[in-house]
Amino acid sequence: MSREKWFNPEDKSQCVIRPDLQDKTASHLPPNLLVIFSQNFLKNFITPNMLYQDSDLLQFFGGESILYKSDSNRNLVAIEGTISAPIGVSAIQTAVSRGVKRVFVLGLCGAVDSSLNVGDFILPTLCEREEGTSFHYIPPNAAASPNYEMLQSLTKHLEKHNLPYRAGKTVSTDAPYRQTIETELTWRKDGILGVDMEMSAVFALCKYLTIPSVGLFVVSDTHDLTEKTDWEWNKKLFEKNFDKAFTLLMQLTTHF
Repeated sequence: MSREKWFNPEDKSQCVIRPDLQDKTASHLPPNLLVIFSQNFLKNFITPNMLYQDSDLLQFFGGESILYKSDSNRNLVAIEGTISAPIGVSAIQTAVSRGVKRVFVLGLCGAVDSSLNVGDFILPTLCEREEGTSFHYIPPNAAASPNYEMLQSLTKHLEKHNLPYRAGKTVSTDAPYRQTIETELTWRKDGILGVDMEMSAVFALCKYLTIPSVGLFVVSDTHDLTEKTDWEWNKKLFEKNFDKAFTLLMQLTTHF
């Protein structure tokens, strides 16, 4: 079956596995969801002025996530660790069925553009779709992109706080072991800044659900394409800026 047939806009029938029935608590969630595509991160922000761990979990098809909420921002809920496009979309769609109205994403990405360094910030304005999940939500020729108003708000917010960033095109893939040297060189020629595994699918899902979304990346690793050195994920080098990006996104959610 071709990709053109994966998404049928005329199909209005009920999904067999319903997101609203996956969560046994079925409690209502705040309107702003902040999704962190990294694990064991949010526990560092459990303080009286930032976050606390909710007694409920977000249960979705494929797993469950701890819910983090904020006494200072009752309109916010945050989750983490939903790695890969299918699991990330499953978690977000379940959260939307529980009342979420906007989606903010903080992710890490590998640098494709050779001028980028670990810890740099990337603001994705368009995501090339090399994962499979998005093709079940929007047509193959549709753009996976953030909501324009939320993108403008995030841009102004970053500039207000003097946070340097690169805005542009990124790519999401399902197959990190197929990020060959030839593939990444082609991405560079196409003007791709960075690569992750989830963002294009999140944007596609949110377009399908008519839920506004926006995302921000922190570069976690750079890739030598000369075949002289192996890839290495330098997590420690970007943690400080990842913390900074999270704090800024939390602040941004208070404006919605």
